Amino acid sequence: MSRPGLSDELHLRRRVIREELLYRALWFVSLRWWVPPGIAVLAAAARLAGLETPLLPILAVAAFIGAYNTVFHLLRRRIEAAPDERMSGLYAFTACQMSLDYLAMFLLIHFTGGVASPLGFFAIFHVVFAALLLPRRGAVSFAVLVVAGMVFLGLTESSGLLAHHPVVFHGQVLDVARQPFPLAVTMLSYAAVMLIASISTTAVAAMLRRRIVALANLSEQIVGLNDEMRALHDMTQAIVRTRNADDVLQLLAGELASVVGAEATSVELLSDDRATLRCTASFGLPPALVEDRVVEVARSSLIRRILAGEPYVTGDITRSDSFQLSAELVDAGLRSAMLVPLAVEGRVIGILGAYCSRPDGFEPEHVSFLRMAADLVAIAIENGRAYQAVEALAEERSHFMLRIAHDLRAPLAAIVSMSELLRGEYKGQLGPEQADCVARIDRRARSMLDMLNELLVLARSRSRRTTLELRPVDAGGLAGRILRAFGDAARQKGQKLEVSVVPGTPPIAGDEKTLEEMLDNLVSNAIKYTPEGGEVAVRFAPEGIGLVRIEVRDSGIGIPKEDQARLFSEFFRAENARRLESLGTGLGLAIVKEMVAAHGGTIEVDSEPGRGSVFTVRLPRAEGGA
Repeated sequence: MSRPGLSDELHLRRRVIREELLYRALWFVSLRWWVPPGIAVLAAAARLAGLETPLLPILAVAAFIGAYNTVFHLLRRRIEAAPDERMSGLYAFTACQMSLDYLAMFLLIHFTGGVASPLGFFAIFHVVFAALLLPRRGAVSFAVLVVAGMVFLGLTESSGLLAHHPVVFHGQVLDVARQPFPLAVTMLSYAAVMLIASISTTAVAAMLRRRIVALANLSEQIVGLNDEMRALHDMTQAIVRTRNADDVLQLLAGELASVVGAEATSVELLSDDRATLRCTASFGLPPALVEDRVVEVARSSLIRRILAGEPYVTGDITRSDSFQLSAELVDAGLRSAMLVPLAVEGRVIGILGAYCSRPDGFEPEHVSFLRMAADLVAIAIENGRAYQAVEALAEERSHFMLRIAHDLRAPLAAIVSMSELLRGEYKGQLGPEQADCVARIDRRARSMLDMLNELLVLARSRSRRTTLELRPVDAGGLAGRILRAFGDAARQKGQKLEVSVVPGTPPIAGDEKTLEEMLDNLVSNAIKYTPEGGEVAVRFAPEGIGLVRIEVRDSGIGIPKEDQARLFSEFFRAENARRLESLGTGLGLAIVKEMVAAHGGTIEVDSEPGRGSVFTVRLPRAEGGA
């Protein structure tokens, strides 16, 4: 929903005034139910106080009020059931109420003393209600009618044309109707009070209506701004979540259409030579307008102006001779168009467009929002292109690593085989210096071979990242394999190896072979960097909702705090690990992190030099696993 334009403000004003009038008119029906019993109670109280009035006529008027209010109550249901009824109908409904109340009021005044009736000034309430419920002219006319009615009543009663019912209090007649001067003073005072009350109340009511309309308009604008901010937030989240540029553009195109009230949107990008515009994403446009849609920049002065930074809005596409696709858009039922440049870092890369079937369907506020959205769209395009470039580089690097590792494995394997042949003295006995040289060659060749094997594992784990087939993997099976694979190595170093599975641990959603490789790296490192007599413990346990926690704990040399931030980087080894063991690739933990990430999990380390380390891996549980 967008902010209201000039045409919307008039519609909003009418809607707010109508809702206010509807509420007050219906409230007046509810209030009137109290009038008949109130009249009866007051008449009885007046009799008890010594005021003599004709009781039956007064009760008849009360019954009359209850009868016509019943009719209004039935009409109220019809009005509430049809909230789109025109204003004229509501004014007629209100005027009928006021007219019948006017008649009932003068009947009561007539039966309770005429112009001398204590009820005369109660008409001021009707004047106030008319000012609140009717337009200014109708409210003032009603006040004039009240004064005219009172004058008519006084003249007809004083001339004897209408029967007069004087006010009698304990047998004493209180009557000014037969006295011309007091009657004239009373009438003038009465007229002044009623007209002043009507005019002032009408002015206050008009002021309140303007304030209500202003507040409603402000509320609409706030709602519109909130929708725009939500849309911008959603667009930003889409840019962050979705790395594919085409997918992001499709999401943004649909979101923009809903916010600016457009039936269609388009994202058109410049070619590398900046000679043509091609539609790369759209929402709501017919396929014929999207597929192979190319606009030549040189042929359109309008497109050149937009690419120069000038936004374009038209309420009638057919009026624009420089709009190359105006005929096709009109055939698609679109009449209004709004186009803004897509710019990033001062460089225009395309055009963002919105289209509407209504003539003059866009307001200046829409242009401001679309320009903000265009900045986000441009960022999304650049972000997607950068990600694709990084993905291509990463893919190229992985292929390079695989190729180099594959090409180097054969000669390194031959070197290792030849060194074993020489060390075994199958080609003759070696002297001490010769044996030492061959041992060094063997150690270095094996180290390089290990590095190549780990590079192959890292490259393959990255290439498998999007193709892993996740299936339920039993934690108990992984625990048993750890004991079989590392039990002998731990015993040779005099270490205590404990592997436990907490009861109720669910299966892990993963690739079994990849999980085994990940655990092999963690457990082999724990044994390698734990001195003789130390302890290594592996524990599987459920955690929270939907996770399995794997802890690999050791009592080894630990990891310095300053090295922990780079621990999972490629080719990095902690300083104390290099001192303990000079040979090593620094790829093991990088491979572990890649494998954990490929499963949608996390890994963290808690370590202190001299007190051991705890590696904690959290992986998703298998759906339905028990």
